Amino acid sequence: MRPQLVGGDHMPTYFFHIRHGWDLVPDEEGMEFPDLNRAEVEGYASARDLAAANPCTTHNIDACSVEIADENGTVLSRTKVEPIHRVA
Repeated sequence: MRPQLVGGDHMPTYFFHIRHGWDLVPDEEGMEFPDLNRAEVEGYASARDLAAANPCTTHNIDACSVEIADENGTVLSRTKVEPIHRVA
């Protein structure tokens, strides 16, 4: 059973696609959040985790982003993956 919002409506599903330049790694499962703001918090955290793992080393990290899409595939938000600069 899907989680419900107050009033009985179901929470929308948001998909977190990873974009490396022109390449797209689609999120096939998605996650449910009550609104886009909450999904954007998760998108920001995902971008931060990606920067830490640095999967974009074969591509320009500046061209790496997390795209948040709705159930229809419409991109609602995009968060750029910023490189993490470690201090020694």
